[in-house]
Amino acid sequence: MSGKFLNLDQDASQIGAGLSKLKKVKRPQRDKEAVAKAGEKHGFTRSTGDAPAGMRRGRPPLNEPMTYWRIYLRQDLRDELNDLRDSEHRRLNDLLEDMLQAYKETKAQQ
Repeated sequence: MSGKFLNLDQDASQIGAGLSKLKKVKRPQRDKEAVAKAGEKHGFTRSTGDAPAGMRRGRPPLNEPMTYWRIYLRQDLRDELNDLRDSEHRRLNDLLEDMLQAYKETKAQQ
């Protein structure tokens, strides 16, 4: 029985030989310019230069406590918030903070 475990008594070149017969699937290359253009829309670039003034990236700064919160919004409200975020080059979190502050100020004045 010795040498029969996992076909170790056979020539090692035969192990996995069937994999070499499989054809590789050709996949089209991604369009690097289109990917870069889509990323720049939200402030992400591959360049090492400085970001435009007032531009904030999508990730929070280091050591800022954040949490993930899943909410359901109407599609038109979500689109409006995203358009506002993109036009002002700010994080959605910052927009919501400013909206909350404005709401509190109007409530305090009433």
